[in-house]
Amino acid sequence: MATARKPAGDLTGRTAEKLARERDSEAKERAKSMATATIVAESEKSNVVVDLVEKPKPEVEEQPVVVEESDRVIRVNADLKDVVIGQGNYFDFEVGVQYRVPAFVANHLEEKGLIWH
Repeated sequence: MATARKPAGDLTGRTAEKLARERDSEAKERAKSMATATIVAESEKSNVVVDLVEKPKPEVEEQPVVVEESDRVIRVNADLKDVVIGQGNYFDFEVGVQYRVPAFVANHLEEKGLIWH
């Protein structure tokens, strides 16, 4: 669509036309450079061989050795019914009875102040 030329006294209109022409020419140049970049990238991609036979060795992150504590014998200082310690671990404890429990259970009860010493 052709636009009519702005009158000589219309500085804003002439400036807008000039900026629009510059914007259009810059857009055409960018499109050309993008096309060139795409062609270069495609040619580089066609020259690269992806090796799927030789698997890269993963970097091994050293972990500290964790030594599990042995079971412990405890006595509680309060009756505890249906105590859940950890996922899926349900316990019932009575005062005065000795229990052999995993170390994590003994540690948890000790933190809560429920072990009789």
